[in-house]
Amino acid sequence: MATRRVSLAAMRSVRARGGGFWGNYPNNSFWSEGTQAAEGAGNLFGESKLPPGVKRVPESWELPWMTCMCVGPVVVLGIGLNLKPETRIAAWAREEAERRLAAEA
Repeated sequence: MATRRVSLAAMRSVRARGGGFWGNYPNNSFWSEGTQAAEGAGNLFGESKLPPGVKRVPESWELPWMTCMCVGPVVVLGIGLNLKPETRIAAWAREEAERRLAAEA
């Protein structure tokens, strides 16, 4: 019981100083709406909006990243699904019937 009192007292003192788990959020709550006062807040990756008529220049890593993330899985799935073993019961029955017919002849 004493350790619980000590830990609660420690948590209260950390919270009162503005740190700890809940102290880093607006209104001291994880579920609060938050603020978007900073420039570029709310934009993807914190990028600022471009002026009208200016086209975004992609960075050097974006094309290889998108190629690997979009084309890579398609290639891996295409090869993997074409090389998987035949496990249907109909395929086994056909092979078994052909084997028995060949054994009779």
